[in-house]
Amino acid sequence: MNSYLSILKIVLHGRSAGKILLATVFSFTFSIAVILCTFGLMDGFDHLLKSGLRHSSGDIIVTNRRGFFPVSAELKEKIDSIKPIAVTPVIQTEAFALHGDASKGVLVRGIEGESFSQTTGLKVKVPTGTVVIGEELAKQLKVKVGDELALTFGRGNEAASALPTIKLFQISSLVKHGIYQKDLRFVYLNRADLAELLELGNKVNQVIIAVKDVNKPLENLDEIESSRQKLRLEVSSDFLVRPFWNEYSFLIEAVKVEKFSISLILQLIVVVAVFNIIAFVIYIMEKKAQDFFFLRAVGLSLTSLTRFWFISVILIWGISCVGAYIASHIFNWGLQNLWFLQIPGEIYVLSSLNIRLDLMAYVTVYAVSLLWILIAAFGGYLRMRNKPIIQGLRQEFSS
Repeated sequence: MNSYLSILKIVLHGRSAGKILLATVFSFTFSIAVILCTFGLMDGFDHLLKSGLRHSSGDIIVTNRRGFFPVSAELKEKIDSIKPIAVTPVIQTEAFALHGDASKGVLVRGIEGESFSQTTGLKVKVPTGTVVIGEELAKQLKVKVGDELALTFGRGNEAASALPTIKLFQISSLVKHGIYQKDLRFVYLNRADLAELLELGNKVNQVIIAVKDVNKPLENLDEIESSRQKLRLEVSSDFLVRPFWNEYSFLIEAVKVEKFSISLILQLIVVVAVFNIIAFVIYIMEKKAQDFFFLRAVGLSLTSLTRFWFISVILIWGISCVGAYIASHIFNWGLQNLWFLQIPGEIYVLSSLNIRLDLMAYVTVYAVSLLWILIAAFGGYLRMRNKPIIQGLRQEFSS
C-alpha cells in the first residue's frame, strides 16, 4: 500500500496531471451514467406501460363480436378452467363529459368496485350516484372532488327514443392509471347505475380476468399468453379474447428492439471515454518516464509497476461507477420534480417517466465498462514492458 501511494504521488505531482485525471474520471462517469439512464428509461417505460395497462385492463379481456352479452353459467365455467385469480364484468360505453363551457369525449366504465380492484389492482370505489374520473380529465375540465359533472349518453335500448340521456353525477374521487390517454378519457360509474341508465339489465360488454397477481411486477408475458390461448379455444367464435397489452403491443416490442440497438450505439461513448484513459496513461508515461525508469533502476519491479497501473484503472472504474449510480438517481429525481424534464403524455403515452434499474442492468453496464478499461490498462502495461530500463534512462539523459 505504501509503495502504491508513493508511486501515486509521483504520478499526480504537478497541476496538469491532477486535472487530466479528474477529466478522465468525469468522462468515464458520464459515459456510464448515460448508458445506465438509457437502460433505466427503457425499463421504466416498459414497466410503467405494462403496469398502467394492467391497472385498467387486468390480464385478459373477453368481449363479444355482437356487443353486449350476459355472463352465462357456461361462460363462467370456461373462464374458471384457466384458474383465474379474479374476474369482473364491466360495461364500457362512450359519452360526453360536460362541465361549464368545457366538454370532452370519454369512455365510461360501469364497474363493481371491489371485484374490479381485485382484478386490476386499481383501487377504485364508486358509491352509487357518484363518478370517479381520471386526473388528466379533471385538469382539462377544471373540476375537483365534490364538483358535479354532467354525462351525456346514447340510449342502449334500440326501441327507446333516439334522444340522448343527460345525468349529473358528483365526483367522489380521482384516479391515476399512469397512462396519459386513460387518465384523460376514463370515467367510472357504479355498474348498476350505468346498466339502469342504458337499460341493459344484466348484460355487459367486457369481462376482465386476472391470472397473475396484479400487485406484483410482471416480468414474463408467456404465462398470460398461454392462459389466453387456452381460453380462446374454450369459448365460441363469437367471443374475442385479448391480452391486456394488445392495444400497445407495438410499443412494447419496439422498446425491446431499441434497447439492444441503442446499447450498442452508446458503447461509442464508452470507447471515447476509454480513449481519454489511454491518453492519460500515455501522458503519464511520457511526462513521468524519468521518474519511473529511475524507480525501476533502483529496484522497483515491473510487477509492482504493473500492479500500480491495474489498481489505478480499476479505482478509476470504481469511482466512475459510484458517480454514475449517483448521477442516475439525480436524473431520476429530476424526471419526477423538474418541469423542464417532464414529457408530453399525449406523445409519449405515459403521464410521467422514471428510471428503473435492476441488478442485471447494473451488472451488464458495469461489466462492459470494466472490460473496456482493462483493455486500456493492458495497453499501458505493454508500453511499460516493451521498453527496457537502459533505453529509457538513455532517452531521458540524452534529452
